[in-house]
Amino acid sequence: MAAVLANSLIIAWILYAHMGDRLVLFRLFGTLTVQFRPDPMGGVFAGLIAVLWPLATLYSLSYMEKDPRKTTFFAYYVMTYGVTAGIALAGNLVTLYFFYEMLTLVTFPLVLHPMTKAAARASRKYLYYSIGGAAFAFIGLIFVLNYSAAGNTEFVPGGILSPAAAAGSEGVLLLAYVLAFFGFGVKAALFPVHGWLPSAAVAPTPVTALLHAVAVVKSGAFAILRLTYYNYGTGFLKGTWAQWTVMAAALITIVFASTTAVREIHWKRRLAYSTVSNLSYILFGAAVMTPLGLAAALCHMVAHAFMKIASFFCAGAVMHQTGKTYVYELDGLGRKMPVTFGCLTVASLSLMGIPLFAGFISKWNLAQAGLQYAASFGDGGAGSVLPLAGVAVILYSALMTGIYMLTVLVRAYFPREAGAAAGRESAGGTEDGHPVTDPDWRMLVPLVIFAAVILALGLHSAPLMELLGRIGGEAA
Repeated sequence: MAAVLANSLIIAWILYAHMGDRLVLFRLFGTLTVQFRPDPMGGVFAGLIAVLWPLATLYSLSYMEKDPRKTTFFAYYVMTYGVTAGIALAGNLVTLYFFYEMLTLVTFPLVLHPMTKAAARASRKYLYYSIGGAAFAFIGLIFVLNYSAAGNTEFVPGGILSPAAAAGSEGVLLLAYVLAFFGFGVKAALFPVHGWLPSAAVAPTPVTALLHAVAVVKSGAFAILRLTYYNYGTGFLKGTWAQWTVMAAALITIVFASTTAVREIHWKRRLAYSTVSNLSYILFGAAVMTPLGLAAALCHMVAHAFMKIASFFCAGAVMHQTGKTYVYELDGLGRKMPVTFGCLTVASLSLMGIPLFAGFISKWNLAQAGLQYAASFGDGGAGSVLPLAGVAVILYSALMTGIYMLTVLVRAYFPREAGAAAGRESAGGTEDGHPVTDPDWRMLVPLVIFAAVILALGLHSAPLMELLGRIGGEAA
């Protein structure tokens, strides 16, 4: 806990006193360097993990207290924090890619932590998908380097491609972008390379929460935002077949995952498919390639982090206290664990996009970005179809989210007669005879804070949107 708090304080100091400064760790060769350079967009991601990781660690201290391998768990847990911070503060694509690869290596043991056959299968799947995705991302890195105006891969708002060098090679560059988009999209769980994420639900809840809310999936989305707005540049990509390809992929992912979540009865896997859907909200914002599109994508990145980590931690609290993992087992638990399910209610309403919650703000801005971009085609050209379809998909996904999240809440607060009878027979206890209650304060404090942040962002989002609007205006 001390190590995590120290890292968060260091990140806060960097963002306060050294924004824009450059620190070169070492030089590979020529113009290729591994360097850090915090900027406003990286600061959003770095600030997010600096807030969430200490709270997640506090939760984990209680959740993993009786685990026989907790020392190993926390070693990799803290390493993951450092690697994710490296991605957030990277000064160029080479550095981001370097830490992106390291992220796979330090999170692989966390997925494997239960040491069961299911965990072994899930960890291998995660490793194969991640290594394959990194290979495609590396293609994008090579093309950015070869066609860069300055011969490097630094992050510059508007992109770094040289128009003279790119002349005549536009088709190849666009293909490389699409391959890199899907490569980084592996960690962002883009369809059809999403399969590792639901499988990783076998990991301990503190792991799945960070995989789904902060570290891995957000790193994939963040890398795509960097590649799109700070390396290639929207001026080169906008209106091309590459833009429509990646936008269509994001929309297909949203529809597929939100529909699949409704059918899933395992609680954590249901939340995993919800993550797959919500990550592609961010990718849709990235694919719009406008200032509002980037601002909306970053807004959903922040809002989703709090909504999803709260949802997973609520599920983990129920599993920790009762051992129940399926939706149909949750009858009547809302009254026995009022704080846990109260926080889950806030997170669920926000995920649905209900006004006054953070999720409404981000989805509203994503829909606005789609409508504005479609309107920019004037008399309804072909380019307006996908942005308008994006708005329809967001509405459809909100409906599906309402179904798969409210199902849990209805069962918890309004149990069926059979479930209520079973609860009375067991006197409301767990398998070892103890009564079902909320977990201890170390697990409840993070949940309450997450719920409060979700409400605060929903009620007063203006400061955040002003910051993100400036970032979008500079980069797009």
